[in-house]
Amino acid sequence: MKSISSALVAALLCLVAVPAAHAFTGEGCSSGACTDCHSLTRDEAVKILGGNVDNVLSVGISPVGGLWEVAVEKAGQRWPLYIDFSKEHMIAGQIIQVSTKKNLTGSRMFSMNRVDVSQIPLAGSIVVGKEDAKRRIVVFDDPNCPHCAKLHETAKGIVAKNPDVVFLVRPFPRSGDRPTYETALSIVCAGTAQALEDAFAGKPLPKGTCGSNAVDETIRTAERFNIRSTPTMILPDGRVVPGALEADAILSLLNEGPVDSSMKK
Repeated sequence: MKSISSALVAALLCLVAVPAAHAFTGEGCSSGACTDCHSLTRDEAVKILGGNVDNVLSVGISPVGGLWEVAVEKAGQRWPLYIDFSKEHMIAGQIIQVSTKKNLTGSRMFSMNRVDVSQIPLAGSIVVGKEDAKRRIVVFDDPNCPHCAKLHETAKGIVAKNPDVVFLVRPFPRSGDRPTYETALSIVCAGTAQALEDAFAGKPLPKGTCGSNAVDETIRTAERFNIRSTPTMILPDGRVVPGALEADAILSLLNEGPVDSSMKK
């Protein structure tokens, strides 16, 4: 998310330059808002995109001049596409703000795919940090996932410096195999971060005999929210963020949204 290749920077500069040369000169938008001269209706966007998407949700101005942002949906996932003011070109790619290195498209995708955090059960979660911390991040972790182990170490570093943040880990056998399910249940029954870390390290765990249904609830929640990869974080405002991000990236995303601790216990 932080690094930008020289080719991508060049492409972005070209993307900005082209509309500036054509859409904002002469009798065009230079004297007013772009929408005074240009328009794109949802029906027009549907016609342009055709069967490439399941649904066109909305149309608005993009962060880059000369482009419309079209929010689309396909196979249950939502993301932005971009159509130029001429309506001759559709762009499927990332818009990155050069001055801040922020991936504007990625941030928009996270916002568009929010889930209802109140529907996430928390009983049986492994707590990393202070349980009563206001900013709660739920993490779906597979016990056999090395990237999950990496994120776990990052989480410990974050909560050590930010006592208002807590990670609530849901052991999740994403492949559905029985041995991983049993390991996840053992972690839930132990109820400790040490048990999770032992699982990451490949150490054997005592059989889980506590009768908890937390693993089954986690599987159902993952299916409901279309979570298929691990680690996956759900931020307090419902943004779903996959991958083992670095601490500064996690905190940056966390600071973009409001505090919300309304998850079900």
